[in-house]
Amino acid sequence: MKKWIYYIVMLSVSTSVVAQKSWQLNECINYALENNLDIIQKELLVKQSGVDVKEAKWKFTPSFSGNVNGNFNAGRSIDPNTNGYINNQFFNNFGNLNMNFTVFQGFKLKNELQFQKYRQQASHYQLQDAQEQLVFEVMQAFYDVEYYFELWEITKDQIELSEKIVDRANTQKEVGLKAEADVVEMTAQLEKERLLSIQAFNNMMEAKAILINKMNFDRGINDLQLSFTNTVNKLNDFGTTEDLFSSFQLTSSQIQSQYLLLKGSEKDLKATKANYVPQLTMTASMNTGYSQTNKDSENNIIPYQDQLTNNLNQVVGFSIYIPIFQQNTIRLNVQRAKINQLEAENQLQKIRTETKRIVGNDLREWKALRVEIIQGEKVCSSAQVAYKVALQKYDEGLIDIINLLTVKQKLGQADLDLLLSRLKCQTKEKLLMFYQGNKFWL
Repeated sequence: MKKWIYYIVMLSVSTSVVAQKSWQLNECINYALENNLDIIQKELLVKQSGVDVKEAKWKFTPSFSGNVNGNFNAGRSIDPNTNGYINNQFFNNFGNLNMNFTVFQGFKLKNELQFQKYRQQASHYQLQDAQEQLVFEVMQAFYDVEYYFELWEITKDQIELSEKIVDRANTQKEVGLKAEADVVEMTAQLEKERLLSIQAFNNMMEAKAILINKMNFDRGINDLQLSFTNTVNKLNDFGTTEDLFSSFQLTSSQIQSQYLLLKGSEKDLKATKANYVPQLTMTASMNTGYSQTNKDSENNIIPYQDQLTNNLNQVVGFSIYIPIFQQNTIRLNVQRAKINQLEAENQLQKIRTETKRIVGNDLREWKALRVEIIQGEKVCSSAQVAYKVALQKYDEGLIDIINLLTVKQKLGQADLDLLLSRLKCQTKEKLLMFYQGNKFWL
């Protein structure tokens, strides 16, 4: 009865697999890159940096402003023509157009523009870094699902072996070749393996839920059916740590981004130092106006258009601003900019050192995992032979049930260890390919 209950449970949770599209690793990665909200946020920051560059460019152009006003005066007022007091109702209208242009400011605007350009380029690398981080997060989540799926398959194989042992033991018990205790022990082990199988399946579904969150998958968990290729690791030549790091630092988004931020901090320092330099500014303005109190010799109000022409005033001038003392703010701002530059330089060195260490560790672990796989395959092969021999000895009464179950558990553990080594090796191999500049997900 328990046997059929287990099969019903496994069937009920697996029926949705049929007739569904199977997603491979690259498809999951590309879907995540298009739909992950963190990536979308980074793309918006890239657009924002483009706006900052445009703003810095527009600072090279003159600024214009204008003003137009109209006033209706009643009662005691000042005549705009004579500046004397009058007690009449009248209307006046004035307008002006102003221009302001920074001629020279110690190349501050040029350095600010270059600073924003470096930040814009850095934002592109920061977006790339976020995408690459997401790639490996999705890959890890995908392999977690594969691990628990394969573990589930291993437990099902173990259950199948245990069921055969139990059936054989029941037959032998009926003819008096096996004791009741052996059958009970085997049945208990079978039920334990069924529990482990259910737990493996639940862990697989939990890992799939994590993968769905990384992908921002807009459908249900049963709509994402995965395809595991079980690729065999090829004998790739990744060279030495120095070789890998030398090639990787040229394409590393983290290193390139921090390098651009360092260059930007240098331009920011120059722009800040420009505040020590006098600022030369060109100004120009046009003014005109109309007033009903402006009359000709015959005491008639001069026409509107004539007044605008007659009252037109044009001014062009230059001004120089010399910073003498501003509570030491310029000097303090320069010191802050220098510290920011030193921090950016130190951060770049830190990233390079840490990246080289990570590359070296990944290469070392990949080599160690390849050795583990070779040895693990030998262990699996030996465990299978040992299980067949142990089963035959048990039938002949040479070993007891405890020894048989121990050999069987070693067989399952050997399969599990080999699976784990292969998945880890695949992960490390893809990392090393990435260090060489191979974007395997494209």
